[in-house]
Amino acid sequence: MRRMIRKLGLPRKWLAYRTGRVVVPTNPDRLYVESTNQCNLACIMCPKGLGEMTRPVGRMDRALFRSIVDEMAPRVETAVLHIWGEPLLHPALGEMIRYCRQRGMRTEISTNALELTEEKSREILESGLTTIYLCMDGTSSEEYRKIRRGGDYEKTRNNILRFVEMRRKNGRNNPTVHLQMIEMNLTADRISAFQQQWRMDGVDRVHIKAFDTWAGQIGKVKNLSSDRDRPLPPRFPCPNLWYHVHIYWDGTLVCCDRDYDARYPLGNVAGGVMRAWNGEAMVELRRKHCSGDLNDVPSCGRCTEWNWWRPRLFSSRGNSPEDR
Repeated sequence: MRRMIRKLGLPRKWLAYRTGRVVVPTNPDRLYVESTNQCNLACIMCPKGLGEMTRPVGRMDRALFRSIVDEMAPRVETAVLHIWGEPLLHPALGEMIRYCRQRGMRTEISTNALELTEEKSREILESGLTTIYLCMDGTSSEEYRKIRRGGDYEKTRNNILRFVEMRRKNGRNNPTVHLQMIEMNLTADRISAFQQQWRMDGVDRVHIKAFDTWAGQIGKVKNLSSDRDRPLPPRFPCPNLWYHVHIYWDGTLVCCDRDYDARYPLGNVAGGVMRAWNGEAMVELRRKHCSGDLNDVPSCGRCTEWNWWRPRLFSSRGNSPEDR
């Protein structure tokens, strides 16, 4: 029923986006909740791994999480329980997934799988998680350690293989397993080998993720892109502001994950998610996107990722280029 209601609401949402309505009369399409911004790696394509993220490290409080889910469960079909950080480091992750399931919400996480122990695997499999992205970035230890600094290729690989086998033995279809590698200049020539390596029973999809420059804010990251010369269409307002909700661990609302340091905060959801999502700061940012006046918004001014997707009348896409 909720999926049908969402589908029927898409044309109204699309019309609000296309006509530049800055107070959105419909529900968001997707909820992103940062369970924690704590991480166990120092990846070369990540603002956190490069030490560029200076906001405090923390974990979302259980009470705040429940209040978010209680409000948004009737409105949003899917909750993504990570933005920055490694979600497996939150001790209550399984509890959070179960709470979403009890409230009728689908859930997703993305993990580097270094902490995907047998115990943690069992907890996730029993929690009711809908989708999991298992991230490797490399087909060998040598390739992997250049990118996922501080990681352990063999340990991560074995963790993933055990998780896939545990799901198979339990006869489960969920969570859907996506084996992911990010396309960048260090991996572009290894895509075919990676796809062959992980095309196996129990892996539902081998996903090659488009490279995110995080709005071009970090030169070291931007230079890793293998697709830097791709021409851009004329700028249009970023759909994130009309379709998605991004909430950091302390309740701060941001435009999207490219505002990794919350330099342009849009309020706090402690007083209500929808209240902040259509609050004064968010309305003003939508207005800036409609007018193209974004020079004072660090995460938007030089961003190129806004062109990755564009909503249609009866469909919307997440954060990936149309041609992926």
